[in-house]
Amino acid sequence: MTRTLDRTARIRSAWRAAWDQGRLEALDELLSPGYVRRRGPAGAPQDREQFKDSVRAVRQAFPDLRTEIEEIVEDGERLAIRWRSTGRHTGDFLGVPPTGRPVEVSGATFSRFDGAAVAEEWVTFDSRQLLEALGIVTTTQRAAADAELVRGVHRKFITGVTVVTCDDDGRPRGLAVNAFASISLDPPMVLVCVQRSSTTHPALHRATHLGINILAAGQLDVARTFASKADDKFAGHPWTPGGHGVPLLDGCCAQLEVEIGERLEAGSHTVFTGRVVHAHHDDLAPLVYSGGGFFDISQTAPLPW
Repeated sequence: MTRTLDRTARIRSAWRAAWDQGRLEALDELLSPGYVRRRGPAGAPQDREQFKDSVRAVRQAFPDLRTEIEEIVEDGERLAIRWRSTGRHTGDFLGVPPTGRPVEVSGATFSRFDGAAVAEEWVTFDSRQLLEALGIVTTTQRAAADAELVRGVHRKFITGVTVVTCDDDGRPRGLAVNAFASISLDPPMVLVCVQRSSTTHPALHRATHLGINILAAGQLDVARTFASKADDKFAGHPWTPGGHGVPLLDGCCAQLEVEIGERLEAGSHTVFTGRVVHAHHDDLAPLVYSGGGFFDISQTAPLPW
């Protein structure tokens, strides 16, 4: 616990000094000489000096920059940091002359310690949010104008219904999610998208593992409960802790336990990706969702093909 507090205190202190006050030498006390920073699979890595140059460039464009660390979660030698930055664009940035616009960007940084110093970091944030705030792209108005059309398209897409769960320091947490997909089978990886305004989102962000419970056709009541804002969604719905501690609901047609890998900020949601560490399924028909309604797929006949 003492080491955790020391690390989080040093991170908060160094970030405040470097990002908010421009005292970049504070990073030398936190980052190892061989430090590497990465942003996305296609982003060019930065060493410590290049990272300091990028902080300097951001501060020149946003002299009143303020960065708030909303949460720090530790998992062994790794820390996950959720942050939010605000500032007014009064200097050149990305080739864009000063606009005077207020800008707010939120994201997450994942740090790996080597002893007392940070050796490697991965950062993710919604770059569209920044580009829109600067006026470089103007997708917001088009998206607002087309929202009903897009919603109508989504209602044509048939999905299963999942309940995504996690253990939150001994308390089971979960919510209904239909934005679930397989990424690959080798290695077995999946993703789920969770709205950041969900009350379950902070617990998922802190968790190391999550459960994906694919509901059976007879579990409409479960879907309704976990789509609600009930205080105790697990009341009346039996569950069993999985091998990695996540709550697995009884009666589902399939279940996965997933070790969380990346947490990617995307618009109003966080995309959680991870490796499947346990899988189970039963011979039960799944609950199906389409056009705002739920269906029992066992009542339909397969088409010949």
